[in-house]
Amino acid sequence: MRLFFCLLLSALIARADECDPQATAATMLESETKFVALGKERGSREASLANLADDAIMFEPGPVNAKKKWNERTEAPLALSWTPTFAGMARSCDLGFTTGPAEWRRAKEDEKPLGYGQYISIWKKQKDGAWKVVVDVGGAVPSLQKVEGPPTISISGAPSAEIPAAAAKKLRAAEKWLADTARTDSTSALIGASGEEIRVHREGVFPANGRRPAALMLSVRRGKLTNEHLGGDMSAAGDLAYRYGKYTLELSQKTERGHYLQIWQTDAQGAWKLLVDYQSPLAPEIKKIGE
Repeated sequence: MRLFFCLLLSALIARADECDPQATAATMLESETKFVALGKERGSREASLANLADDAIMFEPGPVNAKKKWNERTEAPLALSWTPTFAGMARSCDLGFTTGPAEWRRAKEDEKPLGYGQYISIWKKQKDGAWKVVVDVGGAVPSLQKVEGPPTISISGAPSAEIPAAAAKKLRAAEKWLADTARTDSTSALIGASGEEIRVHREGVFPANGRRPAALMLSVRRGKLTNEHLGGDMSAAGDLAYRYGKYTLELSQKTERGHYLQIWQTDAQGAWKLLVDYQSPLAPEIKKIGE
């Protein structure tokens, strides 16, 4: 029985190795290009319903079923478009993500955008082989980011473990270290858990790309951070995962609450590293007079 299990596991790993992550990432990016084109042609509502998985989530302000929300809309009030500049793909070719600048217009015929943002979309290969968005979030930025050349594609260095349960255990250990450290120093925790390609997204500012820019951005928001995990998923190869939930950040002058999305990827040694960290703060509570 043990020999049979080992042979079966080897066969599964061999099949996973047969896929080409770079080529699969190109396929995922092609799906996103078609998503954008369909939005321009038929409207954001129809395009979103065609490209969202049935269990996809978006933040409004917390995680809700994205497909249900788009179904409830007659049409999007704004014309949306976006361009990926950074993408990632699992070695098992079943989970990936894209991120980059976005813009919106009151109507698609308008020459000047009404606003600008940065988006993050997580894509998952479905049972029928189609790529669908399972997480779709984003925030506003001051102006449009110039896009030069094709997007950078990040592939993990090595699987976290050959057995999914072991990969999940290693990921929980990495998250625990981050959580324990963040309770006293959010900046040290996030930078200590991150890889060199870390992308930090915060509302109203451009993303910080790389550990040094990320450390600078986070140093002005140093505080005590706690996260409450609500959901997520991991690739079959145990090398790419995402997590989302609630966060509370105690700063010197205020306490900020909101929702977060984190994307984790393994490095060359198979260790989990934080690759994308996104926070979407809730609007400040307005206290009534006399409270």
